[in-house]
Amino acid sequence: MRLLYSGHTYLVEENQKKMAAMVQHDGVELSVVVPHLWRDMVLQTIYPHIDPDACYQVFPTRIAFPGNEMRYFYFSLDLHMRRFRPDIIVVENGAGALAYTQFLLYKRRFAPRAKVVFFTWWNIPYRPLRPFHIIEQFNLRHSDGAIVGNCSAESILRYNGYGGPMLVLPQLGVDCGLFAPGDGGEMRKALGLGKFVIGYAGRLIPEKGLRVLMKALDGFHGDFDVLLVGRGPLESELRAWGAELPAGQRLHVHHAVTQAQVPALMKTMDVFVLPSLTTPYWKEQFGHVLIEAMACGVPVVGSDSAEIPRVIGGTGRVVPENNPDCLLVALRELAASPHQRALLGSLGRERVLADFTHERISARTVDFLFDLVNS
Repeated sequence: MRLLYSGHTYLVEENQKKMAAMVQHDGVELSVVVPHLWRDMVLQTIYPHIDPDACYQVFPTRIAFPGNEMRYFYFSLDLHMRRFRPDIIVVENGAGALAYTQFLLYKRRFAPRAKVVFFTWWNIPYRPLRPFHIIEQFNLRHSDGAIVGNCSAESILRYNGYGGPMLVLPQLGVDCGLFAPGDGGEMRKALGLGKFVIGYAGRLIPEKGLRVLMKALDGFHGDFDVLLVGRGPLESELRAWGAELPAGQRLHVHHAVTQAQVPALMKTMDVFVLPSLTTPYWKEQFGHVLIEAMACGVPVVGSDSAEIPRVIGGTGRVVPENNPDCLLVALRELAASPHQRALLGSLGRERVLADFTHERISARTVDFLFDLVNS
């Protein structure tokens, strides 16, 4: 199976581990087309990682509108299509993306027998404005399959008229060799962390429920350290809150780090929290940081926003969203019971090993794609 992947996700070395796992399957020959650069949500510029020893090829290709998921498109895409002649194409940009339309049109000329599949996370009901409504309907009519990152996305696509084969599966897994249980003692000492560390990693934005966390911890009697790994518009408000904490309670904000540093920081945490909130325009699509923390053996506490309960799957604590009292109770219980923390941490890692490794995600993806090619 000659497989052509496309998406800005695979600019990053850590995410390319999924590609490395896919080519381990018999009969898979893989090429990956990625933008020549990408601008993320905090306007950082990301350039492609190229591993000369990889068993797959990565082709950085110039694009227009880098950072705009729906509008960007490739220049000279025809060169890759003509050279590779894929059996199946997977475009990870959503059903209404212009880049996906581009692949569908180029496929007609350069690989007419190829099947074409898209991936989407989108889990909020929507109706695109013209011309994107026309683009999406064209894309859906000509798609041979879809991979969706959560159950809500599946329901929305069906409602919007897509009736083809569909797989519900997160986009990426976890490297459980890198994200693994370990002693975070040295890092704790270096960061000045105390005996009970409550951790979070991600954007510092209201939708992630960080104000709920602050309100919950206002009622916490006892020592703790809050370690936030990330940056965002709530940082100044969080720091102002941290400056008012009583003795024995401290806030630490650790800015953007490399992917290799994240596991070491997670291993310093006694509990990981993701108290996300549902808004009219956004709800938690998966919560990849949850499975990273779970892989490290760190017990997790999440809100019941969207996909979070399915990700945790009974291996951690799920509390009602926007409910600081329930969040406080969960944190108090875990603070008081090292045994319970160890048990939930072990269960969480077992769940990740069973369902969310790069190898498991790639195996299910390859099975789905082989079925499409052979249908």
